Amino acid sequence: MSGIEQEKVGPLTLRVWALLTALAVWVLYLLTLAPTVGFWDASEYVTTAHILGLPHPPGNPLFVTVGRVWDLLTGFTGLPVALRINALGATLSAGASFFWFLAVVRIVGRFRENRHEVLVAAVAAVWIGATAFTVWTQSNLNEKVYPLSMFVVALVSYLAMVWMEQADTARGNRLLVLMALVLGLGWANHTMSMLPGLALAAFVLLHRWRAALNPRVLGPAVALLAVGYSLQFLFVPIRSAQNPIIDEADPECPSLVSAVTPRRINDQYGQSKLAVACEPLALSLIRDQYAPTPITERQAPLTAQMANYWQYFDWQWARSLPPGGRLAASVLFLFLALVGLWTHVRKDRKTFVYAGTLLFTVTLLLVYYLNFRYGYSMYWEEAPLLAAHEVRERDYFFIIGFQLWGIYAGLGLAALWGRWTAARDPAPLPAGFGPRHRRAAALLALGLIPFFFNFGQADRTGDHAARNLAYNMLQSVEPYAVLFTYGDNDTFPLWYLQEVEGLRRDVTVIVQSYLGTNWYHKQLRRLTKPCEPGESAEDSPTTVVCQRSFDPSTAADLYADMTVTPPTRSAIPPSDTGIDALSRGQLIPEDSTYRLSDWIAGPLREGDVFSPAELRVLQIARQSLGDRPVYFAATASPVYGKWGLQPHLVRQGLAFKLVDGPLEESGTLVDLSEYFPDSPLPTWNDRVRTGELLEDVFLVDDVLAWNRWPDPSTRSNIPGAYYMAHAFQGVSEELYGNTEAAEWAYRRANHFARLTGAD
Repeated sequence: MSGIEQEKVGPLTLRVWALLTALAVWVLYLLTLAPTVGFWDASEYVTTAHILGLPHPPGNPLFVTVGRVWDLLTGFTGLPVALRINALGATLSAGASFFWFLAVVRIVGRFRENRHEVLVAAVAAVWIGATAFTVWTQSNLNEKVYPLSMFVVALVSYLAMVWMEQADTARGNRLLVLMALVLGLGWANHTMSMLPGLALAAFVLLHRWRAALNPRVLGPAVALLAVGYSLQFLFVPIRSAQNPIIDEADPECPSLVSAVTPRRINDQYGQSKLAVACEPLALSLIRDQYAPTPITERQAPLTAQMANYWQYFDWQWARSLPPGGRLAASVLFLFLALVGLWTHVRKDRKTFVYAGTLLFTVTLLLVYYLNFRYGYSMYWEEAPLLAAHEVRERDYFFIIGFQLWGIYAGLGLAALWGRWTAARDPAPLPAGFGPRHRRAAALLALGLIPFFFNFGQADRTGDHAARNLAYNMLQSVEPYAVLFTYGDNDTFPLWYLQEVEGLRRDVTVIVQSYLGTNWYHKQLRRLTKPCEPGESAEDSPTTVVCQRSFDPSTAADLYADMTVTPPTRSAIPPSDTGIDALSRGQLIPEDSTYRLSDWIAGPLREGDVFSPAELRVLQIARQSLGDRPVYFAATASPVYGKWGLQPHLVRQGLAFKLVDGPLEESGTLVDLSEYFPDSPLPTWNDRVRTGELLEDVFLVDDVLAWNRWPDPSTRSNIPGAYYMAHAFQGVSEELYGNTEAAEWAYRRANHFARLTGAD
């Protein structure tokens, strides 16, 4: 069995067949590759890889460093940074297919003598696993760091199969140590990379427990696991100390000793967790800002969580089919996978210990461990509150499992094919491909179902929606504006446009959800302070220096004739105002009024509770008014709505400007409250500015060509924001007798309404 990869099947060795199969997968991903960033975390990871920033905790240092190296090595192509990072994800996923192919070859080769059948099994397994919907869509858009974890899991799985054949040799011991190092490095990318740990431990202990417990093996293995993971303790605090523009959690440490000294820390639930002595880094490691719920406190019934898993499983094999056809495909591939599992456990229980344990880990055990709330699109009758549901679909967390289900479906398909060829003629089968193999080959076409019926929804070519939303939003605000956003999708793409493409860096994007931390506003204070004489933000564009200047060449032409004055103070109040000390919400004891300025005030009702993030929004707005424009993203209604600021906000494109003065109807300003009496949105519209933005500035032609919004988790709010902008503009133009302009706006509004799924 040693070296089966070097055996020839036809003119090529199995290793070369593995390379060709991985190359085919890579080409598929490249042909369907996203041309730029996408929604959710895609923009954040592209940006942090480009500037060596720190994404959300725990910081994913392996991905950031690998991404930066890839960015530098591929720079000669002249292709956009986002496209190149997406290609990195495709390359890593194709690499995972390569190692899974070799692992499957070693597994199937233990009980199938005909190497041609081994080849068919490996090709079918890898191809089905690679075209599972979630695997495909995470590979052609680098939305997460999971392609790198997929690569790690596949590499460890292959090395485990190699180790089994050499467990009693010195090389076998070295392989155990190597696997520990790979797992440690993968851990510094994402904890997903550690998912093979249980399977590997069970496999090694049952196969050669003495080798695993040998101090000469165990000691170096533990040491190299720590060395691999040490990237988390070294890169993250060192880079944080350099104050990159994106420095989430600010995990800076007073010394490297404090960054590597173990210490237990209590999370927000009082649970003691192992971390490090450096508190900022420790809080980042345990992801304190997200306050993960203990798994003993179930966020939804386990039955609902398993139903959510089945929903995602049902997406994998024929995503573009209607529910009935999709269910039939899911049942078929579940059946094939069960056949593959049964074949494996019956023919070779030794390797099944590893693969079966891994499948259990990445399915049932992972569902229990992740402890998700009700699914984004499920159980709304039983749990009608938003807080009871996940904020988006979470299928990507199970990507390893879906790839493994696909691999087992391929093994099951090959097993049925082999049985069918044997059943048609009891005579011994030839060593290669005989006529009976070829006559039964039509059965293998079932393995192409995911390719054909996922392609339509997995193809990301031509999708510029996230990048263009960021462009449209940034161009909606005036120079040096403060722009309050709400979450990932109206923040991360803006970061990308500013830090990677260099557009509208003068705008200070402030995401409200981060204002509840004790570090974010402090970073913003430094980022928005006026530059001292001789100081320039351009001297170090990837780190925080001072307020970045307005560059007219990156702004819409409508701002060219505007008198622009740089701010005279930071957008964040100084620490002596109490903004730094906010750590808990404030309860309003009785009805009263808050005052933001002479013109802006609002009611406070007894019993209302304002979180630190909400309180800081008001403090920052007060600090900024009169010195720089203050805007709220059109997608950020919870931010301004909490303070009842709607009467003082004026729509300008995809943002609302806070006006510190009286609002009166004119040829420019239109009050639409009579026409939208129940709208929670501000009803003042700057007809002229919004018209210029919608007609001359906004990039929406690609979205206007769509018949379906691809991402279910953003289907309502993103096209909905475009719909409201055009609908308000249509009414405004109609009131002023501009029939042609009104009809143009209404046509676009209707298209965006259809994209939301509204009837």
